[in-house]
This record gives sequence, structure tokens and C-alpha cells, in this order.
Amino acid sequence: MRSFYRPKIDLQGFWKFKIDSENVGEKNEWGKGLESEDIIYVPASWNEQNPQWDQFSSIAWYQKDLFVSSYESKKAWIVFEGAGYITKLWINGEYVGTHEGSFTQFKFPIKLNTNEFNKIVVKIDNTPSPYNLPPAKDLNIAAFDFFNYGGIQRPVYIEFVDECHVEDITVYTKSNGHLKVEILPECNQKYSLRFKLVDKEGKVLLDEESSNEIYEKDVGNVTPWSPDNPYLYTLIVEIYVDENLKDSIYERIGFRDVEVKNGRIYLNGKPIFLKGFGRHEDFPILGKFMYGAVLVRDFYLMRKIGANSFRTSHYPYSNEHLDLADEMGFLVILEPPLCYSNISRVMSQEEIAKMFSDIKYFEKVKHTIKEMIRQHKNRPSVIMYSVMNEPPSDMYEVAEFIKKEVKFLKTLDSSRPVTFASHRSVRDLALEYVDIISLNYYHGWYTEWGDIDSGVRTVAMELEEIHKKFPEKPIIITEFGADAIYGLHSDPPQMWSEEYQSEMIRKYIEALRKNNYIVGFHIWNFADFRTPQNPGRTILNRKGIFTRDRQPKSAAKVVEELFKNKLSS
Repeated sequence: MRSFYRPKIDLQGFWKFKIDSENVGEKNEWGKGLESEDIIYVPASWNEQNPQWDQFSSIAWYQKDLFVSSYESKKAWIVFEGAGYITKLWINGEYVGTHEGSFTQFKFPIKLNTNEFNKIVVKIDNTPSPYNLPPAKDLNIAAFDFFNYGGIQRPVYIEFVDECHVEDITVYTKSNGHLKVEILPECNQKYSLRFKLVDKEGKVLLDEESSNEIYEKDVGNVTPWSPDNPYLYTLIVEIYVDENLKDSIYERIGFRDVEVKNGRIYLNGKPIFLKGFGRHEDFPILGKFMYGAVLVRDFYLMRKIGANSFRTSHYPYSNEHLDLADEMGFLVILEPPLCYSNISRVMSQEEIAKMFSDIKYFEKVKHTIKEMIRQHKNRPSVIMYSVMNEPPSDMYEVAEFIKKEVKFLKTLDSSRPVTFASHRSVRDLALEYVDIISLNYYHGWYTEWGDIDSGVRTVAMELEEIHKKFPEKPIIITEFGADAIYGLHSDPPQMWSEEYQSEMIRKYIEALRKNNYIVGFHIWNFADFRTPQNPGRTILNRKGIFTRDRQPKSAAKVVEELFKNKLSS
């Protein structure tokens, strides 16, 4: 939900910064103001902005002094598009609130002093914990294989709204032009709503008043949204009191249908084949923040090689990231920050069973999923949800957790199919609970290493067994690939060489595409990214077909040929 009408103060820029390794800041009342000579830039992770902070994964404080002129009778709130892991806020020495989670947007109502400076103080606690989402024991012993960056990592701003405003909006569309809009207003007075729909040429297709919080209309002759033609309309919702405009918000929407039937995924009534990547929000110095220019390059690189989709592995991506997916026609599998790939490094099997049986843990997961869906539910690019990545779902307790999670998610949004990325293959106990089966395979790398052909045969046999058990469910290969060090070459192909990576990707796709129940390939990964330190990583996970600074490895040309010539769209 966006607005040109609401006044806004962007808090991007330099902030005062202070490390709090001993967690004494609250006791010493740092919320009233910091004494520090350190400077940090927001938004961006703190880790690579100073070599001394690189391996720091604990508590740090931020401060911004802000002059605010009069904002009349409007309400103010501060919006964080992503910060954490745990964020606490003070305004002018007064505690405001706490939020848990690094990758979903949240806001706090605040009171500001007008025509004078206001002191904004933020405490960020990025201490790893087995009960964090995702879990970790410390910086280098984590259940996930990406670096545990900390800080105010996405945009933060102050927004002013009238007491009478639109709090939330939910949009449902169909490719035939059917539009349904549900409005959550916050207003203690008698109000009226106005709905406008504008096409990309600026033509007003709808302009109607309504007193109902649910608006439904058959627009008629619309251009459906698709990867080939990502046509977006602008939906504007205004709220009036006594004919006076109080608030105006808008969404960029697309008219499209998604359904699963007959072992296929259909977009606007036509079967689609997903070609793309797992991605990470990771870039030198910026850490988890992705500047718009970096995203633009990424999307043009993906388009150049024929990709049409990606998964937000392993957390919801930024607003700008998914804005580009809407605008450029990429199909997105949206995933919450639930990644358990190496959970056995963090806790025992008994502890895992206990955690996934814990009602409080499930409530935390539900809250995160609610925030994710509220933020991204109106996007045409988001065609399905993945409820988690690589859980130990060969355990009964975990499978039951996934069953409950899928059921809960569908109560929030039943318009999209649901999946999860499994690395348990034929042993997985939760595949029956999802609409689409998603499988991660690394035979030929982590097993059968050095022998790609043997690895591919193993995958093919396991896929046949899964398909026989669930013949009605389409299957996506959501991860496969090999590490390659840029510039390392080998003839014949050997592990870690660019040739080995290219050969593994080529052989997987050529062998498995023959199965008509396979409806997508997502290569792991689009670009190299930072990871925890361990003997299997050379600072980065190097499975990217591009380097961390987006230069192509040999595999990029191979993937382009495969995506454009070997795989149906």
C-alpha cells in the first residue's frame, strides 16, 4: 500500500552508531541519547561498513536527530521496511515499542515535538538464537547458509496521516477483469470511499463512490498480467469526510489467475514453466540492502538469459525488489524467514521435535507470516507461497507443523497455491500437505561428488518414486547447482571449476526436463553470496552463475542456451 498524498520524512542518511556488546545500553539509559563518535549509513547492514563490525552479531544502537515542523492534527508513525533481528525504539527519551524479525515491514505510532529537534534512538539486537527466525547458535553455527547481517537494513521513514485514513487494503483480481477490493479504514466519523482504476496510458477506467468497505466490479476488457506482458493498472482508494479528502492510497495491480490442476501450474488459463533462480539479497558493503541500481542490473541479467521466475530464498524480499518483479513480469515464490537446512548443527533431534511442537513457536511463525502476507498480498508477481526451506520434515513433529502452517496460511490467502522447499526427497512426510512439490537436490555435489552422472541418476530415481506417490502434484526443482570459483578452469571438469558447474546444471536440466510432471527449474544461485565461516565455504557460497558483483561465469551462457532453447515457457 503506497501513497503520494501522505507527507513523509525519509530517514536515509548518516546516523550516530554505538556498539553495546555487554548489553548495558538500556540500564544506562542510552534511549535518551548516545555518546559516540561512530557514524553509520542507513539503510544498509552494519557488518561491512567497518571492518571492526564485520563479525559483530550482537547489540548496537542508532541515533538520528530530526527537526520537524508543524504537521497540524495528523497522526505520525515511523515505518521500518526491515530491521533487526529485534528492534526497540525510543523517541525523545520515551520508549515506544519492540518488534521481532528482520525481513518484514513494521511501524510504531509516535509523538513528535514540532518546530524543534527530535531524538530518534533505535536499539538493534542481532544476537543469534535457536528460536530466532531463522535459527542459529552463533554467527558461524547456523541453520541457514547465508550471512547473519544486522542493522537497519531497509528504508525507514516517518509518515503522517489523518486520524481518518486507510489502514489496509486487500485486492483480488481475475484475468477476465473481475476486481474485488476489501478496505480496512480507521475513522471515527461518517466517511465515504472513492475507487479509481487507471491504466498505464493514464485512462481512467473506473471512478466510483461507495460507502461499502468491500467493492466489487467487473471491469471488462482488461489486459491480463503475465511475464510476456506485465501490464499494471493503478488502483486508487480515497476516503472522504463531509466531501473533504482525508487520505489517498494506491496499489499497482495486475489482473491474472493462478491455479494448479492436472499436474500443471496455470497462469491465466495457460500452463507455465518456471525458469529461474534462488536469489539472495546480498551485495558488497551494503550487506542485506539492495540499491535500486543493483536490482535493475539483476533483473536485466535474468531477463537476458531467459529467466521468468525466482524464489525469495529464504525470507521476504524488499518492497523495491518485488516492485521490479511486478513491473518486469517475474513470477515469484514468496518465502518467510524459516530456513532449517542445517538445523542439526544448532540443536539435537529431541530439541528439534520440542521446538516444532511448541505452541509459542508456532504463534511466532504465524505472526511473521501475517506480516509477510499483509505486505505483499496484492502483488501480481507473487504466484505462490513457500512456507519454509529445507525443514527436517522426515520427522513427524515437523510434518505436523507444516500441515498446520499451510492450513493457517490458506485462511489468510486462499488465492495462491502453497509449497515448501524440501531436501528430504522420498523420506519427506509433509509433501501431501502442499499443492505443489518443491525439491532441492545436490547429488553430484554434496553426495556423489565428482560424479555428476551418478548424481543425476539418483535424482531421477527419487523423482519417479515421488511422482508415483503423488501423481496429481506438479514438481519444481527449486534448488540444484555446484560451487564454482570465478576464473578456475579444469579439463576435464572438476569440482569448484567453472566447467564443473556448467556441466552439472546442463546435465540436470537435460535429463530431468523429459519428465512432464516437472514444471520448473530454479538454479541455486543467481549470484555468489556471503555465508557463515566453515570449511565448506570460501567466504562466499559460490554457486552463483554470476559473481557477487554480477560478472558472469561460464555457466551463464550455458543457462541462457538451456532456458531459451531447451525449456518450454
